[in-house]
Amino acid sequence: MNFETEQLAETMLSGDYSKSWEIIQKQFTAKRNSLYIYDKLLTDAMRYIGQLWEHNAISVADEHLASAVCDRLITQYSELQPADTSSRKKAMFLCMEGEQHYLGLKMVSSFFQECGWSTRFYGPNLPLEYALISALSWKPDVVGLSVSMVYPLPKLADYIRAFEQLHHKPTVLVGGRLVGKYDLPSHGSKRTVFITDLLELQQWMREQQGKLHVNSKQSLG
Repeated sequence: MNFETEQLAETMLSGDYSKSWEIIQKQFTAKRNSLYIYDKLLTDAMRYIGQLWEHNAISVADEHLASAVCDRLITQYSELQPADTSSRKKAMFLCMEGEQHYLGLKMVSSFFQECGWSTRFYGPNLPLEYALISALSWKPDVVGLSVSMVYPLPKLADYIRAFEQLHHKPTVLVGGRLVGKYDLPSHGSKRTVFITDLLELQQWMREQQGKLHVNSKQSLG
């Protein structure tokens, strides 16, 4: 973890939003892109804070305060990013019932929006029946799920199966802290996409854009 990330973690833990935002603003001068800010600053800072909590170095209240600051930082940063309008694709993002950790998924939703996708972010703890109603109505091309806590895991296969069986066949993306720690692909199908970090997500998005370009050429030819 670099100095800036540690400094950001400290300002978030202190509840100092202004100083936290100043650290983010410095990245504009350094010409850092969104992947760096989301993955190397905000995500790493929150992981460090999580480690402090696991070792009883901070309280639950401290972790909640830092999370609230992080949430505001994501919102303000994403609002400043010009959205590419080249894609008409749609993506919805949600946490399964019982899953409370949503910040990483919010970053992913913001990144999709910056790349020109129309997005809907439903936040934490969304029961499957209500998520399906929204998906049936809006018909997203992608449904993103976050898996960061262990006890909601038994529901993962049900969520994936239900979304993949929808008539319009959305792609289900699964990301989060547990993707690299557990055999999560066994919960999905060959169609399910499991993403370990934002760099891997960027590569997947580029591949999809390439496929769209090839299909467009074929239809014109």
